[in-house]
Amino acid sequence: MEIVSILTPVNITTFFLLFIRFASFLSFIPIFNYPTVPMVAKAAFAFWLTLLFYLLTPKITFEINLFNLTIAVLSEVTLAFLVGTALNLMFDVLRFAAEQISFVMGFTMANVFDPNAEIQSTIVSQFFVWVAVLVFLSFGGDHLEIYLLAKSLHSLPLGSLFDIHSFYQFFVDYMYKYFLFGFSLAFPILAVSLFSDIIFAMIMKTMPQFNLLVVGFPIKIAIAFLVLMAIMGAMMRVFQKETIEIFNIIASIIG
Repeated sequence: MEIVSILTPVNITTFFLLFIRFASFLSFIPIFNYPTVPMVAKAAFAFWLTLLFYLLTPKITFEINLFNLTIAVLSEVTLAFLVGTALNLMFDVLRFAAEQISFVMGFTMANVFDPNAEIQSTIVSQFFVWVAVLVFLSFGGDHLEIYLLAKSLHSLPLGSLFDIHSFYQFFVDYMYKYFLFGFSLAFPILAVSLFSDIIFAMIMKTMPQFNLLVVGFPIKIAIAFLVLMAIMGAMMRVFQKETIEIFNIIASIIG
């Protein structure tokens, strides 16, 4: 009888919406949203988080009917999609910077399939993303995501409508930063590549027998790799700083 008394419509709906929130977030936020992570593992982790946070979650207060449940589920999925898109921005910035670097290094033809993004990308882009994943885990990005989820349970009740205008304003304000950060991260290699092109052009004017394809391109690639090794740490610091800033912005929006 005690179990039957617990299975009230309010408790069941609260548990269902809580599972929807966790499952939706795990489908969109970085690291957890990778296709290489099995769906069974995501569902099991979402169910475990639901059991863990259920007693700490405020019960729903709206009337339980089909219309309200549909709106609540759509609200939870939309919230998870917007938060996941925001948290993935810095990974996309790194991909954008890597595409620019690959172009000046002559690696644009060396495309491979990226199983995480499910697109064709350059080797440099995959290298950047995997290093960023390690940095993301090193400063506890996965823990921050779970903390953000736990924080949202009290600041944004289950099934409630959130301020979508704040997310819209965030994406509008961040779009110019997207290209600014991308070009800023790739600028050292772009500048060195342009400088080396000028030098090779001057050499070819004075020494017509200079073979640019055989001698110039390997030197250009070697210089780009040396510069990349020198600035990689600074790039990852920018990635960490901006990712934590995005976490703070999202926390303020939903909080």
